[in-house]
Amino acid sequence: MHLNLDRERHALRDPALTQWQILEQAGHTPARPRDAERLLANADIAVDALIGYSLHGAPTGRTAELIARANQAARRLIALDLPSGRNATTGAAPGAVILPERTLTLALPKTGLRGMDSELFVVDIGIPPQVYQRLDLHVPPFFGEKYWVSIKDAREERPAP
Repeated sequence: MHLNLDRERHALRDPALTQWQILEQAGHTPARPRDAERLLANADIAVDALIGYSLHGAPTGRTAELIARANQAARRLIALDLPSGRNATTGAAPGAVILPERTLTLALPKTGLRGMDSELFVVDIGIPPQVYQRLDLHVPPFFGEKYWVSIKDAREERPAP
């Protein structure tokens, strides 16, 4: 397993820096950003987590380059929570956007995931029901004993050849 970022450690700010420190404490050392292309080309699965809710406008610079390279080189591409480059609320993709085979969205589906051409799973990250209640959201316990639930299989929506 290789972990790769779009920038060097010294350029990270919270929460990315906190996550880096957790990885280090767990004994993992992320690869250097300059190794991303080689690692993507050799990986069986690439997991996209470059941009989340912080998207404002089109991805630029190294992030846009990595999105394009991942789309081109990854054998299998999975987006974590939301494909990088896609707006979580509107679904707009104003520039480079990850084109995943699957998206594993966290806690609840984002409205911006409608109309995507990929399989979509909701993944339980342990948010207690009380959190939703405080937000006046009624969320039934749909996970049961599972950690994930499939809510869209893109293969079922494609017309037969």
